[in-house]
Amino acid sequence: MVRRATTDLEVSVSPVHAIKTLRLLAEEAGWSMERHEGSRLVDRFAIIMPMAQSTRTLGIRVLDGPLRGLEMTAWSETRGSAGALNITSWVMPGGMDHELNQRLLEHWVARLPRCPWHWTFSERSKVGYMLPVWRKSRKKFRELGFDVRKKGWPLQPQSKWPN
Repeated sequence: MVRRATTDLEVSVSPVHAIKTLRLLAEEAGWSMERHEGSRLVDRFAIIMPMAQSTRTLGIRVLDGPLRGLEMTAWSETRGSAGALNITSWVMPGGMDHELNQRLLEHWVARLPRCPWHWTFSERSKVGYMLPVWRKSRKKFRELGFDVRKKGWPLQPQSKWPN
């Protein structure tokens, strides 16, 4: 079985907010979509030994329009003893560099209730303050073209949605 090319982003917003924001953008564009729920195996570390654990996933798939086949799946996983990381996994037709995908992602980030690459001190302390996740998340968003500095939020989209 071939694994689909996905882009996973660790975000500070809940899976429900991530899915809701994408659903609203798709509704504005007039695209039909379907929701899906499922489960996913994740690793949780107990002391030094990883344990496989199942977590609930939420997702949305675009069924028509120029981005037909776009899919986002979101879940929350606990890697240590407390606190959770929220992850969104994107399958984008044409890849992340496609202009319409970039515009969608820009508007998705701008409409989220909080900055997706910034966690509070309390959140970071619960999960693990020194984890590389925090820096990797900012780096991924920077590679996607976002200004991840403190003055970069709230984001003002440069393009209109829908086109």
